[in-house]
Amino acid sequence: MPRLPPEPLLDWSDPAAPRAAAFGDVYFSRGGGLAESEAVFLAGASLPEGWRNRDRFALCELGFGTGLNVLAAWKAWKTTRLPHAQLHISTVEAYPLAKAGAERALAHFPEVADVASQLLARWPVRAYAPQRLWFPEDGLSLTLHTGEAEQVLAGLTGQFDAWFLDGFAPARNPDMWSAETFSHIARLSAPGARLATFTVAGEVRRRLSDVGFTVEKKPGFGTKRERLEARFELTGRGFSDPHLTEPERKAGLNTCGPIYPYAPSHPKRVAVIGAGVAGASVAAALSLRGIETVMLEAARELGAGASGNPAGLVMPRLDRGGVLGAFHLAAYLHAVASYEALGVFESRGVEQLVAADDEALADLLADPPLPQDWLSALPGGTALYARAGLVRPQRAIEAMLAGATLLCESPVEAIERADNGWLLRAPDQRALLKADAVVLACGAALTAFEPARFLPITLSRGQIEWGSGRAPAHARVRGSYVAPFDGGVLFGATFDKVSDGAGATADGVSRERNLEALRGLAPEVAASLDLSSLQSRAALRATTPDRAPIAGLLPDAEQWLAQYAPLAHGRAIETDTPPPAHEGVYVIGGLGARGLTLAPLLGEIIASEMCGEPALLPQIARDAIHPARFLHRALKRR
Repeated sequence: MPRLPPEPLLDWSDPAAPRAAAFGDVYFSRGGGLAESEAVFLAGASLPEGWRNRDRFALCELGFGTGLNVLAAWKAWKTTRLPHAQLHISTVEAYPLAKAGAERALAHFPEVADVASQLLARWPVRAYAPQRLWFPEDGLSLTLHTGEAEQVLAGLTGQFDAWFLDGFAPARNPDMWSAETFSHIARLSAPGARLATFTVAGEVRRRLSDVGFTVEKKPGFGTKRERLEARFELTGRGFSDPHLTEPERKAGLNTCGPIYPYAPSHPKRVAVIGAGVAGASVAAALSLRGIETVMLEAARELGAGASGNPAGLVMPRLDRGGVLGAFHLAAYLHAVASYEALGVFESRGVEQLVAADDEALADLLADPPLPQDWLSALPGGTALYARAGLVRPQRAIEAMLAGATLLCESPVEAIERADNGWLLRAPDQRALLKADAVVLACGAALTAFEPARFLPITLSRGQIEWGSGRAPAHARVRGSYVAPFDGGVLFGATFDKVSDGAGATADGVSRERNLEALRGLAPEVAASLDLSSLQSRAALRATTPDRAPIAGLLPDAEQWLAQYAPLAHGRAIETDTPPPAHEGVYVIGGLGARGLTLAPLLGEIIASEMCGEPALLPQIARDAIHPARFLHRALKRR
């Protein structure tokens, strides 16, 4: 399968009703597309009545198309929601439209022009990566999942209150209406969830009934005689544990639920320990949800750790495959969008030079996972990431913390359970504050907290240099990097293993290594340097053995290992007790050298989990960054 999602071929022979040539079907009715959305989908799912007096409401749509159904729901939400309520819309599309096509189609609906302009301004990138767009002034988040409905839904978790099924007609697009798709819809439905669709095909009605929906035909819209409304009546259908291998499933070892803890805490106040880019990203995501956030930073001011570097690159890590391929792509897109929204992104473009033995980059350029305006090939096998660029961490953190309370010179020695929350204590055992939930975001100091001591965090030292020199047109990367910065250049960085407790001090040996790397990467830049102007900075990075970050609810290591000990011997887990965890304690760390790129998405993932929202990432990717993965691997090694 190509790495880039297919773009639909549109037939504009009827300017008022674009048709998907591959399916021979229209995106909306010529007789009134917006009125059809309101009658078939909003009214069919009992909206806006269904979300009245609700603080949160989750809607899932199959068939994003031009975005018209989303705009109809958005328009209704704006006028009927509670002041602080939030609507979370997830939508699935296998053939994403280009912005130009959507803009042309939506021009026929001036009634939603205000929200359409906002959506078009942030139109999702055509890529196999989940993308979440926030419109905080309206309390709305929109998450676009690209791919076939059955495959996308198979990886999702959460509960939706309503469904819009708006793919092309079953006879023309049978894959979207498969029995497996409906099984996933049932698994992801909240009790009493409402479902609406334009089709009354017998197979659709039967499959809805088979998975627990009561189905009713209703008068159709325009020339269509009938449509369907349905209500979900069953709960607790369960699902196969994604942590088990196929042989384990066949052996009957999936008698319990998931073994990694995921649980909302629905906090009103969250304490974040560590005000680097990781902690600030969590704070920014919590602020979008109106949650009080208190940042505790041990240093006197921001930027004491790795986030204190004057600037850093935001660019993608593109894998040819693997569990985290879509995650890294999503993190890059989310980072660019987040920093652009904050006004702190410097889009310089980044050239990735191919190494002599680097077949992976050539393979990605031959079959790119991003459109031409995001990724293109230059002579010599160089990849140009035109939208990549530079971020100054200090500015980004300050912008992210705009909605939070910052307490500097506030080291935290320990956290302890107190009633229904957590008490944070200073080194002299003074109580600093109490919060409903805690996020450990303290980088190299993460394992100083007893609940997180099992995490296999290792440290590496990185030194960078900056000063006067002839800047290249774009940043340039091949192992090391060089980037335009403040009229000169910034380059580095070293990767040195260090022992626990070691500090990070810049030194001349590291500078010479950086200069040597620069001569190989960009000799013309190296020759232009004013060596007397160079400044250096070294910092410690926290990394993990598998080089993947850590984000999620912190398991109770001792109890978790005891509960799942049978896995070490290939035996079934027979308990349905939830995975042991430190309820309300979350961790974000191990970001290594890619903190600026990874942090915004990880912050969004943690905040979303806290609030019990439908997941942004597929379950398999969430497990791959979950802190419990290290306990699971420890059991397997026994």
